[in-house]
Amino acid sequence: MEKTIPGTALLRKLFVVLDIVGQSPGDVTVAGLSSQTGWPRATLYRILSAATAHGFLRLDPRSNTYTLGFRFIELAQNVWSSGDLVTTASLELRRLRDITGETTHLGVLQGDQMLALGKFEGPHPHKDAARLGIRKPLHSTSQGKAVLAFLPEHDVEALIARMNFRSSTKHSITDPDLLRSQLRIIRQRGYAIDDEEAAIGTRCVGAPILDSTGRPVAAISLAGPTYRVTNERVERLGPEVAQVAHDIAQLLRNPVPAPAHPADWPAAHPGHRDPALHGVSPSWDAGRQCLHWADRFAPRLHSSEATTRAHGFTSEVAIDAVGHTSRHAVAFAKGALLLVDGDGLAHERRFEPLKNLTCLAVRADGTPFGAIYCEYEARTKIGTIAPSGEIVESWSLAAHVEHMVWSPDGGALYASVPQRGLIYSLTQASPNPRILARISKASGEPHGLAVDADGRLWVALYDGWSIARLTHVGEIDHVIALPVPRPTGLAFSDGSDGTLHVTTARMDLAREVLENAPLSGRLLTVKAPVRGTAPPPMNYAPGDG
Repeated sequence: MEKTIPGTALLRKLFVVLDIVGQSPGDVTVAGLSSQTGWPRATLYRILSAATAHGFLRLDPRSNTYTLGFRFIELAQNVWSSGDLVTTASLELRRLRDITGETTHLGVLQGDQMLALGKFEGPHPHKDAARLGIRKPLHSTSQGKAVLAFLPEHDVEALIARMNFRSSTKHSITDPDLLRSQLRIIRQRGYAIDDEEAAIGTRCVGAPILDSTGRPVAAISLAGPTYRVTNERVERLGPEVAQVAHDIAQLLRNPVPAPAHPADWPAAHPGHRDPALHGVSPSWDAGRQCLHWADRFAPRLHSSEATTRAHGFTSEVAIDAVGHTSRHAVAFAKGALLLVDGDGLAHERRFEPLKNLTCLAVRADGTPFGAIYCEYEARTKIGTIAPSGEIVESWSLAAHVEHMVWSPDGGALYASVPQRGLIYSLTQASPNPRILARISKASGEPHGLAVDADGRLWVALYDGWSIARLTHVGEIDHVIALPVPRPTGLAFSDGSDGTLHVTTARMDLAREVLENAPLSGRLLTVKAPVRGTAPPPMNYAPGDG
């Protein structure tokens, strides 16, 4: 019987709830949780409330059901991006997949099972269906047997004593002595075989990743249907898999040193250390001397100075835009507004006309302008955001505008359409938008915008590893390289040192990219060669009296 540590009963219940929600094929109700656990609803509500507040669960207010929260995505991204086993192994496993055309896997020993950490699918339609995060028995998998074969004998015997030797197929090993004899062979040849032992019709070849003492830290495998991974082919694949495992082990012991960067290389903001999934909409607050911005998909409104304070909505919805008044930082999210004052007190408002807001810009006189995208009409309506939350239309574009900024004199509004690589210039003198710049796909997509004291437009080049300044006719005339591929938003401070704040994204980046761009998702500061300007605070937020 598993020993219970005093004082951890509620924590254990939290983990049980997370397991149930995470393994459920659909949303989970409180009634369903109560039925599965037998716990009082009052206990479940306390657990659910705490887990939701910290982002580990999401509550759908319409159906009153729960799903896993975005916080798990953020933590998973950190696992993939850390300079460790998964990051190091991923590139080699992709190469093995490309060479052989078969799906490759990475797993580690957890208790008396193998935990799946990585999977790189081959191009064939018939492939292994194993999922990440599942646990597999040691005695019937190539990874498990590869690890067992290279463990010290006393560890092997302890694990064998705990195994139930359950039969997954008619080929599974159910005799401990037969397993021991196979382990001796595996130790001699350097790789293990799962010959339809875990699943009928699937054959796997696995090899251990050994540390400097010869102890296995993980195992890799290659899997495919038996008609492709034949017994004859296994004899050729086995040494290849073993060599890849050896190469990964060498890389773990002797990692490639990171290149040195110049002194003025963009740096991570010291007040915010945790990476965002998708940072957006930075807004410099001159009154508080801090930067307001948001993580769109792990939705939090951040205020960064020496440290960062984060605030979330009661229901987790993606944040579209961030601004501030003289009293509040304001986040817009699908018609909901989150307002946070200087003391950190937060409250929410709801404005249905703003549910399709895509971005926000503040004119020199403090008037807020918003962009509303109508998917049905495939057009964006741009205009003043009235105190009632309505948009008073001034312009219309047959495109999806995602970022905007006003010129310092309030004479022109710039708007970017990332998917088309276009930046528009809009003026009060004309209802017809003018294309200012066409950004080549090779340079990246034009995302966040900012304007310097000379009235020159700066643009974040998403998937372009850089930010760029444009001339008055829309040509790129200055580029600043970044240590991340996906800058998303720009905001100048109001000082004379040219500090430019850059939000970035890490979500959906390949692991080899994250290995070379570990600052992805961080808030960066860049020294631009010009003096910047910051838009003023909004005169009001929707709903202000």
